[in-house]
Amino acid sequence: MAVLSALTLAACGGGAASVPETDTVVLAPKDVVAKVSAAADIGSQEVVALTTTLTGPVTEVDVRIGQPVQEGQILARVDTSGAQRQLDAQRAQQMSSDVATQNELQRAQQQLSQQQDALNRGLNGRITQAEAAQREAQLRYDDTLATFNHQKQLHEAGLTPEAVQQAHAVDTARRNVTLAGLDSVRANAANFVAAFTQQVDGISPVVGILESDQRYTGAQRDLDAAQKAYDASLLGVNADLEAKQRAVAQAFQAKNDADIALEVTRLAVQQEIDASAATVDQAQRSLNASQTAAEVGQSQLRVDIASGEVRSPINGVVTEMLAQRGQPSSGHLATVADPNRLILTANVNEVDSGKVQVGNEVTFTTPSSGLKQYKGKVVDVSSVAAPAPGGAEGAGQAPARPEFPVTIEVTGDTEGLRIGGTAKVQITTGTSKAALTVPREAIIDKDGTYSVLVLQPIDGSDTEFEVASADVTLGLVTDLEAEVRGLEEGTRVIKAPGDYRERIGQRVTVGPALDAPAGTPVEETPEASASETSPEGE
Repeated sequence: MAVLSALTLAACGGGAASVPETDTVVLAPKDVVAKVSAAADIGSQEVVALTTTLTGPVTEVDVRIGQPVQEGQILARVDTSGAQRQLDAQRAQQMSSDVATQNELQRAQQQLSQQQDALNRGLNGRITQAEAAQREAQLRYDDTLATFNHQKQLHEAGLTPEAVQQAHAVDTARRNVTLAGLDSVRANAANFVAAFTQQVDGISPVVGILESDQRYTGAQRDLDAAQKAYDASLLGVNADLEAKQRAVAQAFQAKNDADIALEVTRLAVQQEIDASAATVDQAQRSLNASQTAAEVGQSQLRVDIASGEVRSPINGVVTEMLAQRGQPSSGHLATVADPNRLILTANVNEVDSGKVQVGNEVTFTTPSSGLKQYKGKVVDVSSVAAPAPGGAEGAGQAPARPEFPVTIEVTGDTEGLRIGGTAKVQITTGTSKAALTVPREAIIDKDGTYSVLVLQPIDGSDTEFEVASADVTLGLVTDLEAEVRGLEEGTRVIKAPGDYRERIGQRVTVGPALDAPAGTPVEETPEASASETSPEGE
């Protein structure tokens, strides 16, 4: 073209140079579409791999690859007789264990019920015996006290006010000793019950524990002091009266011991009931734990047995069948995919992947469907390059250029598409309506500032022009052309500016090429164009 243009300009002699019509383009509005082309594989959005943990042989295979299946349809059967035998053995063992544990639970419940019933009805032997001893001690104390009071009335005139106060002090001290003893027993029930139940003479160790209680020993000292002072005062009045008071003191001590023994007995019986209740709870928990553990193991066996029938979880088509009759079943058995929810996976070169965005519209064809076009949209552009094919980087070979997976959802008609097939896709990365475009080689790029060479009419002439530079901004750019802004429709732009840059400011005319016969029509600009970007290396 440079040689032809030079010849054309030289042929004009000293007059205006002639620019071949074919070296220019007249700007006219048209629609521009930028596309990226790539090869793709057809797959499904929902792919289910059917696996099993069973190791028995496959007994039946009921479907073949490519066969449509319904949700729940049996695809194959696996021998589960081993799992069934194991389940039966576990059930038998569990029944035996449950019987033993339930018998133990019933015995504990019966013992607890008997103990509680005896207590509620006042039939507990130990409590009854302790209550009888306490009543006897109380009667003896009451009789002794009555005898003393009768004798005291006979000597009322001889009692001093001090003796009366001392009598009140003794009564108060006796009440304090009783309260301190009962409080000590209740606060240290475990120690008292243990001492009471482990000795033949139950009251002796109980008294020994009481004597280690500071409050009780203090109350006992106060009683001893008050009793001693009172006895001395009574001795001064009448020796027999003093002797009867000492008998009252001894009867009180016996009654106090009986009161404490009764309280300890009641606590001991209640502790036995609590222990029986704890035994019932423990037996129930043991039964529950045993049943839970057995259920866990048996439920897994039931799942294994149920999985002996390999069923499709979805409506779809069988894309892979690895199960073979008579062969072990462990692992992957089959794959089912939904043919109504299809996707394409295309690997796009690094440059073009930057142009593709989620939501871009896609058209594609397949070898099996001929010229029929299908539609889709981009739903994902991977940010990680696809692994290089095996062996792509052998010795002495350059590293494979990275390609990035693009996932395309098929929209609309899917008839004729086959899972596992291939497709030729065109991804629309940009469109511009009524755009003014020039060939990409017409663009002059100077440090990011763009311009073109135009032929400006001289004085409105249709035949004479001046070569001029015009700044432009770029819109949509494809592999073949670029949208320019800043120029008007009808502007004539030079396609190869390098051939005419030295003619800027000169007058030229536009005529046919030297090798074109006179009258050859000039090819008009098409109303719309589309540029396809092919993957690198194709």
